[in-house]
Amino acid sequence: MSYGKIEFNNDGQPKCEICGKFFSRVVSHVRQKHEINEKDYKRQFGFDLKKGICSNESSKKTRLKTLENYDKCIRLNLIIKGCETRFNYGHVGRTKERVSEQTRIRLKERLKEPNMVEAMKKCGRTVGKSGLGNKKRWSFKK
Repeated sequence: MSYGKIEFNNDGQPKCEICGKFFSRVVSHVRQKHEINEKDYKRQFGFDLKKGICSNESSKKTRLKTLENYDKCIRLNLIIKGCETRFNYGHVGRTKERVSEQTRIRLKERLKEPNMVEAMKKCGRTVGKSGLGNKKRWSFKK
């Protein structure tokens, strides 16, 4: 196992890093059998805290159930109740010190994508000209 990488079997089921068995929903298994909560398990093995650890089949089933119950799942929980957790103007947000290691890894990987590299090049040229940013930081050698 490499830190932060989920292993899957031929059926597309993720592996429990504690017992080495494969399940459709690893987090449910870990919570019931190993009595560890989701956050602790993901931190211990370096998994992304914002992503689920389940098979594609299980993910599709959940997506369909959510869409069937759209009013309750989306409208009530995300749109109405989500107001409590939305960004407020003037709030500092997450500073560099408050970002998790998994988020740093995910962002570094995302910056390697060709469309992101191109966007940063374009952004660097415009930001540097306006004097608002550090053009050298965003410039890339061709």
